[in-house]
Amino acid sequence: MSNNAIATPRQSFTLNYSRSEVESKIKYLCDKLPTYNFLNQNDALNSIRVEAKGAFQSQHLDFRFQNNTEDTCVFELEVSKSTGGMTNDDSIYKAKKNLDEFMEYLTKCLEGYEISDEDINKLKKNQTNSVIFYIIFFIIIVWFFFGGGLEMLIR
Repeated sequence: MSNNAIATPRQSFTLNYSRSEVESKIKYLCDKLPTYNFLNQNDALNSIRVEAKGAFQSQHLDFRFQNNTEDTCVFELEVSKSTGGMTNDDSIYKAKKNLDEFMEYLTKCLEGYEISDEDINKLKKNQTNSVIFYIIFFIIIVWFFFGGGLEMLIR
């Protein structure tokens, strides 16, 4: 049996902020943004896990802290599916999008930016659009197989 899993996207970051400031902003983003949920912090492993909520499949953002000084925070951020491994380009695209989006908000907020209602509404709208897309796709598939679409194709 072959394994079709794809390596999970990961990237290392060095920020000129203390670890406590970075951790505080990660929690702030999870509190403010509707698409992210703070799952846990593991001090023994120097890590934080955040859930990026998707239409039907959520992903985990794992922050692994290392070599921190008083004014510098170094960490690796890895994005993985909450169940199973990355198996297709769509999973990888969403993972990279989640990584880039979260890091953009994190760096902006570390520089003093505060999450606005516009940010929240934009993310909620994107979430709603994803759900609508999947519902329409599902209806088309059901019609194709059970409503005569397959029969039309065979003729």
